[in-house]
This record gives sequence, C-alpha cells and structure tokens, in this order.
Amino acid sequence: MFCRHYMVRSAAAQSTILDTATLGEALARMIKHHMQQLLVANADGEYRGEITTFMLAKILLPDLQGRHQTQDEAQLESVADIDDRITPYLGRKVSDMLVHESPVVHPDTPLSEALTMFASGKLRLPVVDPETKSWSASSRR
Repeated sequence: MFCRHYMVRSAAAQSTILDTATLGEALARMIKHHMQQLLVANADGEYRGEITTFMLAKILLPDLQGRHQTQDEAQLESVADIDDRITPYLGRKVSDMLVHESPVVHPDTPLSEALTMFASGKLRLPVVDPETKSWSASSRR
C-alpha cells in the first residue's frame, strides 16, 4: 500500500494557508481551529513548508542571551511585553517565516514509511507530487 491510498484531500483546505497570508492571519486560523501547525502552499497549490506553534513560541520568548529567566524577571513581565514581541511579526508574510525541515512523502512512498514517521510523533505529512509539487495532507486518523 502507498501513501496515495491514504491521502486526505478534504483535510488540506482547513489546515492550509497561502504563502501570501500574514502571520496574523495564520495565527488567527490556528487559534480558531485549535491547530498546532498550518501547511503553506502558493497560489498554484505547490507545497512550500509549514508554520508551527513552535516557531511562534520562539518569537514570544524574551531575549535573554541564552540564559533562563529569573523568578523576579518573570514576575515583572506583563501581557503587554509579550504583545510587544509578537506585534512586529503579525503583518509579515508567512512565506518569510516558513519551517522547511518538515518531512514530506510522495504518492508512491510506501505507507509503512509514513507510518514510521507518524509513530515517531509526526501528526501530518504532506504528500507532494515530485513533478508538479502539488500536494494533499496525509494525517493520523
């Protein structure tokens, strides 16, 4: 059995955002649909990468030059401080902030290979046609 037999095209629309959308739009969709990642495609439907809550968490972290925040610093920090860290990014295009390390599979990839990735903790795998770069999502059910 191959990944093409397990692709879920209907799941792709809700969990996909165009690379021209802003990070603010992506964040709003993630919050609305309780998602930890959005797959990113261009206007031609070609897979480009993903935006994840892990990437967003890095933006929200205070700049402490590699050290841990002290109890006193944490006590003094406010919601406005966190807002100030993310606000400059909200108008940026998601194409500027893509995570590209995300694995992809091809329609002819053996399903057992995708299942191995799922077993290691991956929740969604874009199934990308190597010729057209178009894709749909394969996800755990």
